[in-house]
Amino acid sequence: MSLIPAWAPNLHPLLVHFPITLLIGAVTVDLASLLMPARPALRDTATLFYCAGAFMAMAAYFSGLSAAQGTPVSPEERAAVTAHFTWADRTTWFFVFFASFRIAFSYIWRPAARWAAVAAFVVALVGVGSLLLTADHGGRLVFQHGLGVATVPSSGGQLWTMPDHLPVATEIAVPRQGT
Repeated sequence: MSLIPAWAPNLHPLLVHFPITLLIGAVTVDLASLLMPARPALRDTATLFYCAGAFMAMAAYFSGLSAAQGTPVSPEERAAVTAHFTWADRTTWFFVFFASFRIAFSYIWRPAARWAAVAAFVVALVGVGSLLLTADHGGRLVFQHGLGVATVPSSGGQLWTMPDHLPVATEIAVPRQGT
């Protein structure tokens, strides 16, 4: 029995959203801990989120590496895959290192100076910027280049609407091929 559903091209698209959510959640909880310094449990929760996010980033990284190595690509797609890989590599190992730092910060060192927590938060924001660039490059691979997406014939059907509701818009501008 395979872990990968029949409709999924590989494990990567099933894993990739976990680190994004966990790491953005970690930064959000980290901000809350800065705003409420009397609650050290928030800092420790952020640390756990950073650790879980780093672990899932490694899982997404290695599953993406495996998927990319088995995918034939054009020269243009090769450049796009390389850009995504480069950002994923930087981001993954940044958060693995940062999560290790946060373990020490939360459970060993426990600095009393507020500047240390603010500095760690700013460093985490840099990591989130890298995460967003990685996600942008990955999104381009799917939506601009069509990698990892099966070709589905057009149904020529109508727009979907919620049952018992009128459509929000009656016309949609559909880009033409080649423009």
